[in-house]
Amino acid sequence: MTVHSESEEIVIYITAGFATAPDFLDSFGAALAARFEEAGKRARVVIHFPYGDWSRQRQKQLREITSDMWHNAHRKPSRYGGKSLAKLVTDQWNLGQTLLFIGHSAGAVASIQAAGALMKAGLPVLGVIQIGSPKCAISPELKDRVLYINGVNPMDQKVDPIPRLGTWGGWIKSRFGLLRWHRLKHAPIHMKTLPMIGGHADYFRDHNPYIWQDATNLETTIASIWSWLAQQQEHFKEKEDEDV
Repeated sequence: MTVHSESEEIVIYITAGFATAPDFLDSFGAALAARFEEAGKRARVVIHFPYGDWSRQRQKQLREITSDMWHNAHRKPSRYGGKSLAKLVTDQWNLGQTLLFIGHSAGAVASIQAAGALMKAGLPVLGVIQIGSPKCAISPELKDRVLYINGVNPMDQKVDPIPRLGTWGGWIKSRFGLLRWHRLKHAPIHMKTLPMIGGHADYFRDHNPYIWQDATNLETTIASIWSWLAQQQEHFKEKEDEDV
């Protein structure tokens, strides 16, 4: 059984994707930290740009993102974004801290790679939340700790195009011993599609016109994250009770 002290802190690493504005994730990070504080939980938010912000050369960012996606698909460690994020975490981590990763777009790929490497190193990972992410293979040890969020605009039914990129697929053996392609072999277990006014860059908007059924996109995104975290906490508590 795991015993949690009152002084335990959750450190939330929010990672940006391709050519992102330096302040793009600030309001999301502040709102999420406030939600934890309201619930009486100690949390610290760190915003990271694993491929640089929009001031960095875009060709270099695309090359690094493509490399990380290729390495992830071939079960190889990240050379860029995931590596950068993992180093940041290990440089800052203190005993008693639990890690939560939230990545947008390509930042979600870096989050998966970093979380997998850090779990293997023995650091406690609460979960990984991918928002508007390309499809990337989820390792078996992370399968039950990943939430994949994408958005569809309820006004015109247009979907975020970035989640169409990449693949979760892999080869599996049929009952006759033949290989066949399974498009969800490496997919996360938990997925949610949210009503999202706008498109790929708009999950974190907190003002008009990004409102659907009296909730801003930011409120919808955070509510989905919070609901999943509560379910995860209950799930892992039940597993701990079974192990006693």
